[in-house]
Amino acid sequence: MMVVSTLWWISLLLSGCASPVAMHRAVLEYDWTVNRIETELLLLNIARTRYHEPIHFTAVSNIAATFDFRVNTGLMGLLAGAPGADSLSLTLGSSAAENPTVTIIPIQGKEFTTRLLTPLTEETIFFLAQQGIDPAILFRLVSQRINLESGILANEPRRKEEYRKFRKRVMHLSWLQAERRLFIGPLEFTDGDQRKTGRIVMTNYDPNTLPNDERLALQRQAERFPRHHLLVDIRQGHPGGDFPLFGAIRLRSFKAILEFIGRGITEEPEFHVDPDPRTGPMTVNPAKTLTIRESRTQPEEAIISVQKRGLSYYIDQESAEGEAFDRWNHEAFDLLYQLYHLTVTDVSQIPSLPIAISK
Repeated sequence: MMVVSTLWWISLLLSGCASPVAMHRAVLEYDWTVNRIETELLLLNIARTRYHEPIHFTAVSNIAATFDFRVNTGLMGLLAGAPGADSLSLTLGSSAAENPTVTIIPIQGKEFTTRLLTPLTEETIFFLAQQGIDPAILFRLVSQRINLESGILANEPRRKEEYRKFRKRVMHLSWLQAERRLFIGPLEFTDGDQRKTGRIVMTNYDPNTLPNDERLALQRQAERFPRHHLLVDIRQGHPGGDFPLFGAIRLRSFKAILEFIGRGITEEPEFHVDPDPRTGPMTVNPAKTLTIRESRTQPEEAIISVQKRGLSYYIDQESAEGEAFDRWNHEAFDLLYQLYHLTVTDVSQIPSLPIAISK
C-alpha cells in the first residue's frame, strides 16, 4: 500500500513538472516564430520592390494551442519460489503534446492600402525621436525631401547634387543630437486668451525660451504644410547655427520607404557623402541607409535571409565594415520593423478571409 501511495505522489510531481516546462518552451518558440515571419516578410518585400513587383504582407493574428499532458505509472512484480526472492519493479513515464492552430490574415483592403500609401506624420517622427533613434538613420529612411525657400533637396541618389546636400543636412542634425543640442516637440503658445499646443518643430534651441509672438509665428509657418511635413529651424546664434536650415522635411509612406531600400540594392544605389566642414565629427557614416546583401550563394551567417529569383537577400550578422557599421545597419532594420507595426496596428479589424493552419 505504501508503494502505491508513493507512486501516486511521484506521478503528480512528474505531471506538475512537465506541464509548465512544455508551455514555457512553446510560448517562447511561438513568439520567436512570429517575429521571424514578420522580419522575413519585410526583407522579402524589399526584394520584391527591387524587381518592381507588388508588395504583400500576411499577419499571424491568432495562435491557439491545446496541451495534452500524460503520466504513466505501473508496478511489475515477480514472485519466486525461494523466500525473500520476491521483487517489484516500478515504471514511470510522462509525455506532453501540443496541437497548435495558427490563423493568418492576408493584409489587404482599403484600410491597409491607405495606411501603406499615406505618408508618415510629424507625430510619428516625434514618437520615434523620443526613443533616442539617431536622426541620421531616421531621416535618411523616412524623408522624401527637404523643402527650402530656395528649392528642394531630394533624398534620391539619382539627383546627385540634391542628394549630397540632403545628406549633409541630415548629418548636421545627427551631430546636433549627439551634442544634445537638437530639440523636437510641439510648440506651446498663447493665441488670444487660449493656451494651445501646436505643430511639432525641430530646432537647435529651446522654443519655449522664445517670446510668444515668435512661437506663434513658427506655428503659422508650420501650418503652411500638411502634417506629413516636419518644420526644421536651425538658427544662427545657436549651436550648429553656422550651418543654418529653415524648411520642412517631407515624409515618405511605408511603401515608399521599402521602394527606396529596394532600389538602392542595385538600381539606384546610395553613395558616400562627406559631412559639411561646419559639422562636428561623425562616428559612422555608411553609404547606404540600410545595406541588404544580394548573393547567388546562401549566406553562412546572417541575421535574416530570404530567397527571391534564385538569389539570397540578407543582412549581415558581422560585416567587413566593422562593429559601428553593423550596429547602424541593425538599428536601421529595427526602425523599419517599428514603422511596419506603426503602419499595421490591429489586424483583426482588417476585412479579409483568415486562413487557419493546424499542426
